[in-house]
This record gives sequence, C-alpha cells and structure tokens, in this order.
Amino acid sequence: MTIPFDYIGKVAVVTGGAQSIGLLVAQNLVKRGARVVIGDIQLSGAAEVDRMNKKAEGHVAIFQHCNVSDTNALWSLIDLAITAFGQLDILVNNAGILDKPWELDPTGSTARRCITTNICGTIEATNYALHHWNQQKDAKGVVVNLASMAAYVPLNFMATYAATKAAIVMYTKCMASVAPKVRVNAIAPGGVDTKFIDAEHLGRDHWTVKASGLIQPQRVVDQVMRAIEDESLAGDIIIVKNNEEPELCKLPKSTDMEALFQTSSASV
Repeated sequence: MTIPFDYIGKVAVVTGGAQSIGLLVAQNLVKRGARVVIGDIQLSGAAEVDRMNKKAEGHVAIFQHCNVSDTNALWSLIDLAITAFGQLDILVNNAGILDKPWELDPTGSTARRCITTNICGTIEATNYALHHWNQQKDAKGVVVNLASMAAYVPLNFMATYAATKAAIVMYTKCMASVAPKVRVNAIAPGGVDTKFIDAEHLGRDHWTVKASGLIQPQRVVDQVMRAIEDESLAGDIIIVKNNEEPELCKLPKSTDMEALFQTSSASV
C-alpha cells in the first residue's frame, strides 16, 4: 500500500508566490500542514502571508521580497526557510516572466530578463537546494519547476519564453538521476487563466486562446501537488491541457539514457 505524502512539519519555498499559481500553491501547502516561505518581486506577498498566518492561527508563512534573477537574493530566500523554520523539504520554482515579440524588443532587454528569470532563477535555486540536501545524510527533497506547453509548440511571438521553458523541460529530465534523494519534476500547462494572458501581445481574444481555451489555475496547482506527493515521479514533466486529462511527457529522462548506455556497453 502506498503511504500518503505527509506535509506535516515540511517546509517549502515558493518563488513567484505572491499571486496566481504561486499563491495557490503556497495556500495549498499550508492547508495540508506545511510551512512556506514565499519569494516574489510583488510586495503584495506580505499581505497574503499575513492572511495565511491569521487563518492558520499560527506562524506558518513568511514573505521575502525576491527577484530570482538576483542570485544572492535567491540564496537568501532558501536560507530564510532553513533559519526560520529549521529545514527545507520542498522547492517550487514558479517565478517566471513572458518575453515580447522581437519587433517590440529592439534592444533585447526583455529577452535577457526572461532568460535570467526563467532559466537562471530555476537552475540556481535548484542547485543551491541540492547542495543543502546533499550535505545532510538523511535529508530528502522535492523540486517542482513550472515549464509550459510553449516548450513543445513553436510560436514566433514568444520565442524566448518558449526557449526558456524548453530549457526547463530538458533540465528537469536531466535531473532524474538525483532521485531518490531528491525528486525533480515539472508541470507544463497550456494557456492558464492568469494575468499573463493579458500581455499586450496576447489578450483573451488572441487566436491561441480561442483555439485552445484557458486552463483554470487550480488544475495546474493540483498537478504541482501531485508532483510533490507521487514518489514514482522523478525527472517527469506533467503536461496539462485544457479539457484533457494530464499526461506525462514521453521524452526520455537521464535515467533512461544511462540504462541504455549501460546495456549497450555490456553487450560490447
């Protein structure tokens, strides 16, 4: 019989946790018994944390201003979880931004910010957490990255964003080998009903929205929780489409490649 994942006493860090999907993830974690540290550039996170603590009638959440493209700020966020709550068990790399079409980004500044936020923020946070867990013999951790269906669907109006999410997919696949000590998974949703859709080059009347519709944020959050709880998932990407059952990406993981090469070497 599978033992249910126990959130009681667990400590999580959620980047981009002041609003939308990140906030819902933080609220779901607290509801299940975990304590959370929220990092975000949006200062509204402080008020959200106050509400969480009042509802829980205890000290279950902390907010810290954090731009994930700032390595020191990112490390400080993770350190805060360890110093304030005594440990780190879960990392949700949710922070991310859109780019602009190249026509609207003549200096490439938005593209660079998209790369440093989406790719560097995810990898540097994960790397820092991995080193923390690796220093403790009995520690185990879970990382959930937020990718996107854009990783699989080439669209010229969000080329840099799509490239960053494809990088997160491959990075997650490569990290399958760090299990079972640390399980790294990712969620790749299609268009989600958040403020992202209201970007000047998108909008709710955009042809992609009309073609596929929008996913409700809680459906994405449900899969984040699944990626945390299901110990059979490691290096997996859960694809979430509107009005369809979630499915696992079939591309090989690092563990698949290692097994393949070992088999090939043994037969030589």
